[in-house]
Amino acid sequence: MSSKKKLKFHRYIGIIVGLFIAIIAFTGSVLVFAEEINSFSYPQIHQIVPQSNSLSLQKITDIVSQNYREEKLHYIKLPFSPQDAYQVVLKANEVKKSIYINPYNGQQLAIIDNNSYLKIIQQIHTNFLAGDFGELFVGICGILLVVRAINGLTLWSGWKRLSAGFTIRFKARNKHLVNYDFHQFIGVISVIFLIFAGITGSMMDFKKPIGILGYTVSGIPQPEKVLSTPRNTSNKLTLDYFVEQANLALPDGKPTIIIPPSTDKAPVIVRKRLAGDLNKNGKSYIYLDQYSGEVLKVKNILNSPWIDKLLAILYPLHIGSYGNSVLLFIYLLFGLVPAFLFVTGLAIFWNKTYAARFRKKSK
Repeated sequence: MSSKKKLKFHRYIGIIVGLFIAIIAFTGSVLVFAEEINSFSYPQIHQIVPQSNSLSLQKITDIVSQNYREEKLHYIKLPFSPQDAYQVVLKANEVKKSIYINPYNGQQLAIIDNNSYLKIIQQIHTNFLAGDFGELFVGICGILLVVRAINGLTLWSGWKRLSAGFTIRFKARNKHLVNYDFHQFIGVISVIFLIFAGITGSMMDFKKPIGILGYTVSGIPQPEKVLSTPRNTSNKLTLDYFVEQANLALPDGKPTIIIPPSTDKAPVIVRKRLAGDLNKNGKSYIYLDQYSGEVLKVKNILNSPWIDKLLAILYPLHIGSYGNSVLLFIYLLFGLVPAFLFVTGLAIFWNKTYAARFRKKSK
């Protein structure tokens, strides 16, 4: 492809989807510090004074269920530290809300629902508030980000003369050259991150087909659906019992999330984080029969097929949660780059395409 065609492709892809990519990246920059923003907005959920005795997991969920009879229990997130609250997530008609409960006295500390500003930002980032279609569109934008970043790299003037690719001509008589220099300079120093973010983001959006492809290519049988065996029993098992059984089945690591059964055949799922797992909530799962408490399946991510390990690290790699605050700040800065490139690119396009015409007309 000639340089002229490459430039044309780069320009028009930017015009068509550049704004959408900028919005996705900007909202992603905000979400990098989502936990810190939540902690600032709701300090009470992370500043609990530890006590000697805490309530059982079952007691916590019973308190919430009694107060919210219309909603169904979706999952429970266990406290990461003695100062943290339980997060009990409820769901009704596809609308979720999180109830934060003091683990020592059962007091409700906060409610965060889908209408909170962070939740709305998250939905814009993942699907533009458009459900499955929006998620597909975001995935396509991720692919186009990668293609456009590589295409832009091939147009970089530094390939002909290295110094030219890193020079900002502040003293140029044509001030539009300064804009052009900034566009390519910021673009080239951030190209690796943009490609990385585009790949990890789009892979998360297309996780299911990628998983199927990975199993097929590797000749590994795809996991069968795990089901409970319905039976008549008056002895209802507590969530604490399921956690105990999960810890016996997989002693390593720490339980992070409990997912109660959504149907009469669904299992209880206990999620754990093992040492070496990049995901803060862990990607190891223990499936238990909801009636008998029998362990039906143990998925230890450290012993799982390569495709499962790959898909498990996409989220922490995409948002930078595997690092410290310095890394998160770097992610935030790079997340602002697509917006900068869109504005400067639009200015370059305007100057080359329309500005000259307007100058001629004004004369």
